Amino acid sequence: MKFLKRLIPFLICFGMITVFCSCEKEEDIIKEIESQIPVITEEISANQVEGFEEKKPKNSQVGIIVDSWLKIISIGEKDGVLSVFVRNTSNKDIQYALLTVSVSGEKAEFPITTLTAGASATLRCQNGLTYNDETSYYNWKISDKVVFNENLSCHPDAFEIDGVDGFISIKNVSGKDIEGKIYIYYKNVTDGVYDDGVTYRAYVDGLKKGEKTQIQTQHYLKDFSRIMFVEYAE
Repeated sequence: MKFLKRLIPFLICFGMITVFCSCEKEEDIIKEIESQIPVITEEISANQVEGFEEKKPKNSQVGIIVDSWLKIISIGEKDGVLSVFVRNTSNKDIQYALLTVSVSGEKAEFPITTLTAGASATLRCQNGLTYNDETSYYNWKISDKVVFNENLSCHPDAFEIDGVDGFISIKNVSGKDIEGKIYIYYKNVTDGVYDDGVTYRAYVDGLKKGEKTQIQTQHYLKDFSRIMFVEYAE
């Protein structure tokens, strides 16, 4: 397998993404992917990100960098759930990590998947805790961090992939049969920021040489989804 490590089971296996990768050289492929990475600038404030309601909790840690790579930009709410706005300040693509903070005797958990170097995300508390003005959000911690060991690639030498809302098509242009599963990983983006810690995964059970197939998806939106990488067996 390319990218042998599986994403830890917080990945949700539905949907797909549009991607137009036509570069022939590996360095060009990497540049193509990097150009799609949403990186929010310091000039853009958290309250400009649709759906995220920034709060100003007293005596809380904001603006700090946890574990030397994850910046806590803001604390707030999203869909009525405690949320944080974060940025990967390192030069490493993070495959998985768990961000936690103690909240009134409970532990708020924020899973992170496929947070690329320099990119930002809004994370909702996975155990459903709500924001409280009287609570102090201190002692942020990172655990279970896994870093990608290889550059992420969509393998345009092997596949042509495109799509519309709710549907994707994929064609095998590799010149040979691919018998194993072909996995496509993507994230949704709002205002240049990844939505939540979720990375979606879709797959095809192999493709013959030159074969093209279409798959109905649940989460793919042409204007809001971005490819992260493709994984398949030779």
